[in-house]
Amino acid sequence: MKLVINIKETKTAIKEVDVYRKKKYEGKDVRFTNVNLLKLNEILTESLFYKNDLFINSETLWELMQEIGDSGIHNYHGLTSEDIVTALSQITEAYALLEVELERHAIITTTLSHFEEPLMIIIKIGSGLYSNPNANINKIITIYAKRDIEEYIKKRMPKKILFYNNKK
Repeated sequence: MKLVINIKETKTAIKEVDVYRKKKYEGKDVRFTNVNLLKLNEILTESLFYKNDLFINSETLWELMQEIGDSGIHNYHGLTSEDIVTALSQITEAYALLEVELERHAIITTTLSHFEEPLMIIIKIGSGLYSNPNANINKIITIYAKRDIEEYIKKRMPKKILFYNNKK
């Protein structure tokens, strides 16, 4: 089990993420490096992200890859390790970036899951870690395949839409 996963080494990263699908590790923070979140600031009117990497807790990572239908802290979404790594490695090619709650943002990727639907990543800015609750990191709250993306975006208030590329 790796606690730091470099998503730029795609094949290795997929294998490392898949370890979390097979076994639920509790109380661990997993760091995804080379996500390049700062590049998203270039398409925004103001800087939103101050760090490149993303973190996720091990339980959430496990739940993302469990069969759809059951739930733990979050719903099980039936994603593959490849879905997750591909979405994170292509996060800078976002289709849309929305504010969903205070300090939580949704990034809708151009990446399609194995369900043939775009993936939506919910990130909390300024979150803590298990080992350091005051860490001030970017934390993945959940990732899931989202259908009817256009309808979802249209229902958001305009000021909540930080970036929207409807030409893709």
